[in-house]
Amino acid sequence: MIRKRTHDILLINPWIFDFAAFDLWAKPLGLLYIAGVLRKHGYNVHYTDCLDISHPDMKGTTGIKPAKRKAYGTGRFYKENIERPDCLKDIPKRYSRYGITPEILRKEVERVAKPDVILVTSMMTYWYPGVFQVIAIVKDIYPEVPVVLGGIYATLCYSHAYEFSKADYIITGEGEGAVLKLVGELTGNRSECLSQSDGLDSYPYPALDLIADLDYVSILTSRGCPFSCTYCASGIICKGFRRRDPLHVVDELQFWSERYGVKEFAFYDDALMVEPQEHIMVILKEVLNRKMLCNFHTPNGIHIKFMTEELCELMYETGFKTIRLGFETADTGRQRSTGSKTTNEEFRHSVSNLRNAGFLHVEIGVYILIGLPCQKPEEVEETIGFVWDAGARPILAEYSPIPQTALWQDAVKESRLDIATDPLFHNNSLVPFRSRHFSPEVCDKLKRMTRHAD
Repeated sequence: MIRKRTHDILLINPWIFDFAAFDLWAKPLGLLYIAGVLRKHGYNVHYTDCLDISHPDMKGTTGIKPAKRKAYGTGRFYKENIERPDCLKDIPKRYSRYGITPEILRKEVERVAKPDVILVTSMMTYWYPGVFQVIAIVKDIYPEVPVVLGGIYATLCYSHAYEFSKADYIITGEGEGAVLKLVGELTGNRSECLSQSDGLDSYPYPALDLIADLDYVSILTSRGCPFSCTYCASGIICKGFRRRDPLHVVDELQFWSERYGVKEFAFYDDALMVEPQEHIMVILKEVLNRKMLCNFHTPNGIHIKFMTEELCELMYETGFKTIRLGFETADTGRQRSTGSKTTNEEFRHSVSNLRNAGFLHVEIGVYILIGLPCQKPEEVEETIGFVWDAGARPILAEYSPIPQTALWQDAVKESRLDIATDPLFHNNSLVPFRSRHFSPEVCDKLKRMTRHAD
């Protein structure tokens, strides 16, 4: 009997190169979903995370700020100050590589069986230096092994990635079906095709079990978004809006809770609260029915207009600990021009419902965008005051210009940096240097306003 050869696939989550980075339940879910799909189709999958905060070889490393865990599984990555890229030389901020050392990555790659294919993901567009360094290292070790690049940067900055990344193949958008097909062609191990019509519940769970110390789980109950906000890339990265069966979502929550003892769950949906009676409320009622003890977090921001009294009460009862509302601005004109996803009255009503359900004002974080094209500091200042007056806590979210979005061309015209040429200039930390209206002094003043005394 001839046995079919087993193929080895190495998946890598790259470093973050940035002025600042913090672990808000950050896991490369897209890459881990792909790992689950490949494993289901008979491949041996190996996973290396350059952001691993519990890697044993990092203990005792010198010159590197240690990783630390904070509340609910969040925390700081390992951090090593490095030289700024040439185009950022004039930025008066420290630049760092977050994660394990390059030497440890090299050991990790050499430790596993020689892979047939290497898959590298990418996240923020301006984090591409970490992606490039990973690709350089794996190509140095295995120059003949094909490297496939996917993820957010690869999708939004395809031309840049094609020209500079040195990847052999680049996949854009959601990658499960495309990767399975490509890996099959590269290895000769053809598998049945996946398509979006199969539904999200046809996918295996993301391979989070490949993570050594799984202290939290990032979870998706849907992909895409029914809204079209002009500053957001959700509709570019995920076409359409699809949701999982809410009871299957609870099955997954229960799986990670019972099998791995996970208590912290972060929803990373772009539209978690849409049509709540048919989705999130079904999930939360079933969590109560199964008597599950969880802490829930919404770092990605949730839509305000769906926050009914009943939903807010369910959120309080089921253990929501981190609430982030995507408000963005109290300026009614900008609300309409950027997508009309909420109104000031809906915001007040939602905050009132959350407060009445039992949440304290410090527990209701509200994202406010700063540095939008044509935006003035007065708008942000007024929005901060509006949020405080409504009984919630303002959180500044610096605008990052995103290629292919509706606001992109306006951002290109207004920016003092050449954002169209180099994705490094998309960095949200560069708002004071891109914007003609938000100087470092103005930004510092606005940040102080968000720390208003209780």
